[in-house]
Amino acid sequence: MIAILTKIFNYGQSTGIFAAGIAFILAVWKAVLPLAQAHAKTAQEKSLLTAIEGLVARYAQVAALSKQDRFDAVLNGALTFASDRGYTWAKSGLVKGLIENIYQEYKSAGKDVAPVITTPSSDVVEDKPEAVAPSTTDNADTTANTSKSDSTDTVESDGASDIAKLEGEVEK
Repeated sequence: MIAILTKIFNYGQSTGIFAAGIAFILAVWKAVLPLAQAHAKTAQEKSLLTAIEGLVARYAQVAALSKQDRFDAVLNGALTFASDRGYTWAKSGLVKGLIENIYQEYKSAGKDVAPVITTPSSDVVEDKPEAVAPSTTDNADTTANTSKSDSTDTVESDGASDIAKLEGEVEK
């Protein structure tokens, strides 16, 4: 039995079948490995893009977050997703660009983006218009007061009694 195996090995070695077979296996390996890696990376890219789309859709609806907080939340979620799955090619700069592109596509597709709710902080003071003090000069009676409308004022006297009071004060 060993004699038969030895003869087969010697025949394969002398004709170059083994060398050709090993060269063929190496050529196939070198051709198939990059294709397999590219296919694996494409699948990883698709899964990362799908995850970012989901994160953008989720955080676009949170009105309590500012736009920068939304972006940061999506970035952190996407980087966590990539690192959990071992996507070493997914760097921060690449992921930021993907997030921005997906967000712009999300907006241009007409999907709902919640507006940012802004609440003033306690140290913000509202501007209130100052009240105009009445003038104390002699010609205060001649200036018209435009803040009151004549149609909404109620008449408290007929005017004759006011004139009589003024005449009485002048005579004194």
